[in-house]
Amino acid sequence: MPIAKRHYRLKLADALSAHDRALRTGGLEGILNPGLIESAIARPYIGYYPQIWQKAGALVQSMASNHGFADGNKRTTLLLVHTLISNSGYQLKAFNNEDLEQALEDIIVAGASRETPLQQVTEWFRLRVERPTKPTKPLF
Repeated sequence: MPIAKRHYRLKLADALSAHDRALRTGGLEGILNPGLIESAIARPYIGYYPQIWQKAGALVQSMASNHGFADGNKRTTLLLVHTLISNSGYQLKAFNNEDLEQALEDIIVAGASRETPLQQVTEWFRLRVERPTKPTKPLF
């Protein structure tokens, strides 16, 4: 079975749910362009990203920068990355004793600006995504 078939496939419902959760801390409700949201969550599965960390990098770059929602795009991206990784049977682990949540927020902001190349975003995830040694519950 190809690697990509084993990874959780994000759905529009995942993005809408993540966006609702992201707005619990404030922000404007609304969808500016549903096509941009669907495009962003579909990109990891187009065949160019067989590894989970590649999918995560593509998702971050597209979801955070497409601005399909009126507000909360980066917060929604954070929640979707956790959904993708945990539902695929992986977890994020801190690299070199970093504050993992802050580092994740930083890479999402960097990916959103598109000034950080996809290869660098993908490498960030490669260093931090691993299979858990024991089953874990998703963070979100």
